[in-house]
Formats: sequence, structure tokens, C-alpha cells
Amino acid sequence: MVFMERMKFVHLVEEGPSRYILPQFETMEISVSINLHVQFMSPEAKNDKMFGLAKAVVHNGIAQVVRDTVGVDANVTVGYNNHSSYVTTRAFMTAYNNVGILESLFRAEQDGADVALIACGNDPALLMAREALDIPVVGITESAMLLACALGKRFAVIGIGRDCADLVESNMEDYGLTDKAIKRDPVRTADLAESLIPWFENPEIVRNHVIPRFEEVARGAIEDGAEVIVTACAGLAVLTRLGYAKISGTDVPLIEGVLAGAHLAHTYGTLRKRYGITTSKQRTFKGLPRETVDYFLAPFRQPMAV
Repeated sequence: MVFMERMKFVHLVEEGPSRYILPQFETMEISVSINLHVQFMSPEAKNDKMFGLAKAVVHNGIAQVVRDTVGVDANVTVGYNNHSSYVTTRAFMTAYNNVGILESLFRAEQDGADVALIACGNDPALLMAREALDIPVVGITESAMLLACALGKRFAVIGIGRDCADLVESNMEDYGLTDKAIKRDPVRTADLAESLIPWFENPEIVRNHVIPRFEEVARGAIEDGAEVIVTACAGLAVLTRLGYAKISGTDVPLIEGVLAGAHLAHTYGTLRKRYGITTSKQRTFKGLPRETVDYFLAPFRQPMAV
């Protein structure tokens, strides 16, 4: 819900030789509902050859965090990558993921999305998508980093697997945020590279297994100067589901990526729909006319049909 002020009438004030005209305002309530697209890097559960239908609990849980965050002011849709390579720990395998992600994002924009949120800790295809699409595109880990910059002098990032840390640190450099992170090991891992499905099925696993291991790493980062902790995995949305937002026994806030991404996506989507503000196309993210893109990508899209 957006509240706007409208000039109702003017009131003349006389003070000695001076005359002032003061505008009077009334507050009016304007409803701005946006279409927010959540993009996963993995296939829909029914098409998932690795985890099968059990993966639905993860996707549904993450999407619910987004819906709970944005409330009734946003229509949340979900997109999958049914041609996923599944692997997010190597750049060349991520490149294959990016193709399916971009195609899904193209469709979302054509279907009327006002903003897109990529729900993967490596923020795959994020900068490419900003170039390719006209709507704003948000990544969960970049969003958490950006919010952390306003909440403390230095932040640290914690993911679930060591192999992803180098990619996240490289992304941090691309975002221009390296100087806002702690100097030694700004991206760390809680060594939780395991199936996410039980996390979303059983909260006790999160309380007794995930959080203790996460906090052990977080405390080390805090000792090295971190004033804010940022997550780098969509699966860690389970922390938000449990209301976990501060490292125990400290005053250090936790910025969980899906929560942060949902908030920024809602803001950017509203800015676009209400005021026409979107990604700059001046230089860095200047794309191509859609007809040009469609023409040259046509040969590649035939086998990508879902």
C-alpha cells in the first residue's frame, strides 16, 4: 500500500509585512499491486531427475517466505529451470544453468512481471539478466549485502558449501562491495552441503543442526570484524521461517538472502510500476531490441521449449 499526499487548498498567512502561501495536504491511500517473479535455478519437482517430487517442499518453502514478506501487495509467481545442470559450484556448469534461467526470465517479463528475484545464493545470471530484461532483476545474496552495508561497517557472508565461496566472492567484487566486507575470508562456509529437503520438512533439524553450525562460523567472522552476517544460499530461508535474525549472544544482525531479496524486489517493482524507475540502460546494462534478441536466439530456443 502506498500513501501519497495531495494538495487540497492553500492557506494565506500574514506575518508583519510578509505574506506566505502554505499548501495544505491530505493523505490518500493508493493501492499499488505488483507482479513479482521468483526464479529458481533448478527444475520443477515433477521434472527433477535428481530429487523428484520431494524437492517441491524446498521450492514451496522459499516461495512462501517471499509471499509472507511482500504480503498482499504483490502477486508472486514462480519460474523453474527445467534444463538445469544442477551444479552451482563451478562457473562453467553455472553457464549452462544461466541459459535456462534467462529463458524463464524472458517469459516472465513477457507475462507481465514487474520485477524478478533470482533465488540462488550464487546470484546466477543476475548481471546478464539486467542487461537482457527491461524490468529490475534482484539477486538474493547481492540484496543481503546491500542491506548489510546500511546496518554495519563490515559484513561477512556465510554459505553452505566451500565450493560456492569463490563464486560468491567473485560476485562481491563485481558488485563493488569488497571494501564493505571483512578483509580476511569475507565469504565462509558452514559445511552444510547436504540435502535441503529435511530442513524444510523438520524445523528441529534447523534448530539443532543447521543453526549451531552456522553460528560457529558466524562467531569466527564476528571475531574478525563482521558487524553484520549475510547468507548465501536460498535454502537458508529456513532461518527466516524460524524467526532467526540475530547471532545468539551478540548484537550482530543476520540478513537472510531470500528475506532481503523479497524486500528489495518489492521496492524495485513498486518503483517501476508507480514511477517508471527501472534498470539503467545507459551503458553497463544496455541490451538489444527484443526483435533482435528473438531473431538471433531462435535457433537456440527450439530445443529449449518446455
